[in-house]
Amino acid sequence: MTNRSRSATTRSVPAQTPEPLLELAQEHIRPLIGVIDRLNEADAEDELRVISKQLTRCASGCSRSPAASSPARRRVAPI
Repeated sequence: MTNRSRSATTRSVPAQTPEPLLELAQEHIRPLIGVIDRLNEADAEDELRVISKQLTRCASGCSRSPAASSPARRRVAPI
């Protein structure tokens, strides 16, 4: 069985420019959107609440980053 409590931040990631990192993030976000849609169809409110809290925490962490305030960093490609 896999240890799911391990934080994603503990993994080593090679340094990359923002554009490939954005593409990588979007590759992971697309399937997540599909899972969230399926949870909505299943009326899984508790599970959706957990995901919502986790995503909110991730988004608020991004907004505190000094690099996030740079205008060049605000460009977002469509999903």
